[in-house]
Amino acid sequence: MKYELKELNLEMGKMEYEMYQDIPAKESGSTNLCKNLPYEVFHNYLESQMARKYQCVSEYDTPTIIYIFYVNALPVGYVGLRTAIDDNWRKWSGNIFYVIRQSERKKGYASKMVEMALKELKKLKIETVFCQSSSGNIASAKVIEKNGGILLEEIDGTRYYQFNGRKNHE
Repeated sequence: MKYELKELNLEMGKMEYEMYQDIPAKESGSTNLCKNLPYEVFHNYLESQMARKYQCVSEYDTPTIIYIFYVNALPVGYVGLRTAIDDNWRKWSGNIFYVIRQSERKKGYASKMVEMALKELKKLKIETVFCQSSSGNIASAKVIEKNGGILLEEIDGTRYYQFNGRKNHE
């Protein structure tokens, strides 16, 4: 299998759009703002998401780079890397968020995508990475723990993790 992460760009088209349509609008704390958007405005959506890379940390957003994850050239999910977070973002979501399209779940793709995302964060010189999942999202907890995430605590239905040193992702 060939795995690839590609940063969002305006050359993305119908295949990527269809991937976003195969992801629920709301699920386990994540929101897919592209769900049910007409294809004619997909490039506007891409532009808005690409612009997040240059955000300042605020209560509304933080610098975020979005990558599409491909398996054998098929877009199967996306991962967002928050490159700067404050205590609010650390608590709310951390440095990484990710989702796999419904038709491609339970194939181990999320684990591979997070592994590759951690390598990207390392390239960006981000050594300590924070992540969280809902307590009931067992699949997400397994993905995080498989990639070396250490459970810090569980509070009010949220599991907080930290990746340190990430020796598996050198």
